[in-house]
Amino acid sequence: MKKVSSTEAIRRGFSILGTVSRTPMSSRDIFQRLHDKGFNVSVRTVERDLSRLPDIFPFLIEVDDRSKPFTYRQPINARKYSAMNPTEAICLELAFSFLNPILPKKTLNPINPYLKEADAVLNEQHAKKYKNWKDKVLTVNEGLQLQSANVNQRVINNIHEALWDEKVVIAKYQSRTKKFADSYKIHPAGLVYRGRIIYLICSFDENHEKIIYLPLQRFKSVEILHEEKSIHQGKKVSSLVKDLLGFKLNSKKLKVKLKFSKMAGAHLFETPLSKNQSIKETKDGFFVVEDEVVDNMELRYWIRAFGDEVEVILPKTLRDEFAKLSKRLRKKYD
Repeated sequence: MKKVSSTEAIRRGFSILGTVSRTPMSSRDIFQRLHDKGFNVSVRTVERDLSRLPDIFPFLIEVDDRSKPFTYRQPINARKYSAMNPTEAICLELAFSFLNPILPKKTLNPINPYLKEADAVLNEQHAKKYKNWKDKVLTVNEGLQLQSANVNQRVINNIHEALWDEKVVIAKYQSRTKKFADSYKIHPAGLVYRGRIIYLICSFDENHEKIIYLPLQRFKSVEILHEEKSIHQGKKVSSLVKDLLGFKLNSKKLKVKLKFSKMAGAHLFETPLSKNQSIKETKDGFFVVEDEVVDNMELRYWIRAFGDEVEVILPKTLRDEFAKLSKRLRKKYD
């Protein structure tokens, strides 16, 4: 085996520091990890590295030499070595703040050291501007902000674990129309985070083909059947959902023609319904918008939100729906 350069030796040492975790590892475990990363060295070379690293980097790696074979691990509360710079640190922190709600709890432990590293990097003087960036940006959802539905933490943890391992569950679920929860055998497919509600996309055991969505706040308990695989294993939740959560009414798209006041319709120049949208200004000072859209309840909710600032011109069926709605509203308020 040829002699390696000092540069590779340094790179190998840093790779070892990045490999060790809170779980004790033998020198052979670490050698195998390095081999998988492409380091062509012997076990003895790795053992020599490990004999030096705990003395040089005591806050990153520690050795348990009370019995043989020795084991190596990351010290408690250690900052995991990552050579992270301020740009990477702020990207990690911002990404985590958005992704944390949808990450399974079991996946967070391995990245906690990186989060600590990011926090430490951003607390250094030269990174002040990067740290302040978090105070310069804010994400706000459109519309009236209702409180998020209250989901039992144990339920969400078990759903995450079942999805992670693609297992079947036994769940106690109480529908809105029932006073008590019923027990169901469920094949989970995925989760959809839709505003203030999280939906489990799944199917009941007795009807595999029918894909349904169940709000997580209505689950009372979830028990994982570790010996049974979900029939949805390997499937993409996006392909199963399609227009399920939009309350689709028709498989064909709807050609719509809407007449907006200037104030209500101006945003459609910047945020169009689609790339194929047509928008024109009329002689009497309105915007007429034409496009082909999914025929679902979301479309109707969106149009309703503009009140009398919009008029449905076409199709006639949709115009008739809003005409009837207008009459019902007038009757309520007269």
